[in-house]
Amino acid sequence: MPSLKYIPDQIMWHDGMLLSPQHFQQAFKRCENIIRYHNYESSPYPFGIKNFAIDQTSFASGLFKIEELECIFQDGLEYYYNSIYDSNQVQLDLSKYKEHLESKTLTLYISIPKIQNKNSILNNTYSRYKVANIDNIAFDENTGEDEIPIPRVRPNISLLFEHELTQHYISLPLLKIYHENSIYKLREFSQPSTKITKKSAVWKICHSICMTLRYKIQDIIETLQKFNKMHVNTELLDRIETLKSMKSCLPRLEACIHSEQMHPFILYLETYSVVSSILANEIYEMPAPLIEYNHYDNLSCFIKLKTILNEYLEKEIPSDFNITKAVKIDNKFTLSIHKGALGVNDESHFLLGFKKSSDISQINFLNWIKSAIVCEEENFEILLERRVLGLQRTLIEKYENLIPQKNIYLVRVKLDKTLKEKLNIIISPSIIDNTEFSPDEILIYTRKKI
Repeated sequence: MPSLKYIPDQIMWHDGMLLSPQHFQQAFKRCENIIRYHNYESSPYPFGIKNFAIDQTSFASGLFKIEELECIFQDGLEYYYNSIYDSNQVQLDLSKYKEHLESKTLTLYISIPKIQNKNSILNNTYSRYKVANIDNIAFDENTGEDEIPIPRVRPNISLLFEHELTQHYISLPLLKIYHENSIYKLREFSQPSTKITKKSAVWKICHSICMTLRYKIQDIIETLQKFNKMHVNTELLDRIETLKSMKSCLPRLEACIHSEQMHPFILYLETYSVVSSILANEIYEMPAPLIEYNHYDNLSCFIKLKTILNEYLEKEIPSDFNITKAVKIDNKFTLSIHKGALGVNDESHFLLGFKKSSDISQINFLNWIKSAIVCEEENFEILLERRVLGLQRTLIEKYENLIPQKNIYLVRVKLDKTLKEKLNIIISPSIIDNTEFSPDEILIYTRKKI
């Protein structure tokens, strides 16, 4: 980061001063670095890569060649390169690192020596600048005449893999590279940047979050229309609160990403705010552990935010499943199912959710599920008399992307091959004294029609 340590004090100009190049060098060094210092102190993460493009054809065969690069380093030094206008090509022969890249993925960095005392001397190993081999002719901008040669210097950048970095450099990560099947390939990666545009993987993640919220809002609205509005219950109120949270935070996030002007850290805060406001509806749960922002690998934190949001939304509003409550009469639960609309692909099972009351222990509740009679309604009396539990059932944590809500135990029930297409299933305690541990609700999950 910029430091006042390497910024020279102000020059005491006076009448009759004998000027030399050093006076102007010191004056411009102070002016440029003071601006960088204030910019760094007033903005979060004011460094990163703005434009970046490589020659894809050369890369696949083992030559990493930059076509265009525009970036700002951590100490405020700006750098622009274009292979068309610059005679010194910025490239790297990847074949020298083939063995390393076959064993693991390596991160490639663009690096420049840190600001140090006396490292402004040109063309040394750790000098900040080098002589630029470009057209140095300049003319009077007012008249267009009086062309004169002006020597130029450019940042002394280099391309280094992660194991080659030393304390002498400041660096920005460019790509994650590996070698497989005789081809050099890239891992998904988002460089540190100053703006998030539509080309960015971060933008695509945030956009997918917005689209998911829109789909879930539509699902909730359709669900609420099925409720009896005269009968207000906890589930209805939870759905309404979730809907309010999603509808209030969605427009702002959409406005942020479509502006294509958002700094990734600001977008991270906006996305985190959306996730937090929606997860706040889970009032009996502690807040999730902090997902820290990493400017050098910002994609990872956005992926984590998307994951925890999707897990919560899938628990509350499953994307691929309809949820129907079983009808409770006395101590028995009844439901109707069709083999063609089961929640599993092989039509040999169906999925049930057993909701546990908070005052029942987990052991007693699981024993109730294991000892309950699950069968076709017409066979219930026979099975009860013979003390047979009926259909085989298995407790599972999740099925595909279906994750049950808190206090709901997901059970996969195996169907009898001889059963009819339309089934009336009854679920009942096998022991009369066991009714106090019965579930509050039993849900059946059926696949949504595409």
